[in-house]
Amino acid sequence: MSNTSLLAGWRERWNKSLFLFLRQRVRGAVDIEDLAQETYLRLLLARDLSGVRNPQAYLLQVARHVVLEWRGQRIPPASFVDLEEASLVDECPPELELEARTSQERLELALEEVSPVVRAVLLLRLRDERPCREIAAQLGLTERQVKRHLARGYDHLRTRLES
Repeated sequence: MSNTSLLAGWRERWNKSLFLFLRQRVRGAVDIEDLAQETYLRLLLARDLSGVRNPQAYLLQVARHVVLEWRGQRIPPASFVDLEEASLVDECPPELELEARTSQERLELALEEVSPVVRAVLLLRLRDERPCREIAAQLGLTERQVKRHLARGYDHLRTRLES
């Protein structure tokens, strides 16, 4: 079976999961569509995909690499997982989806309570996965200040999310 026909099935089955995956890592709908298209293009040009035992995991791993490259980050060698053993769920049960939405709302409220600098540091670290050195350069802070803001922010989030 050709990669084209395989990918048509993958897209029909897991396109929603791919977009959810990308939406969690990227802001902006235009970027998400572009990244999804790049993911499918790479898969189309890849070796024979008929031997892939866990296609959804493979699709999301390729998408992860596309996002990292789009951000300009290097893909760490330790990030490669055994895709054959990865287990991903197609659909999230409604209870878990509700719990995730509630947790997201609580997190957003907790972030609104911290200072703008702490919020910026937390978002750059947690959402954008930036190292302290880059955060410091981007915000005009020292690395030590960034680490202090992270410690305060983590402490606040932990307190607010545990209550």
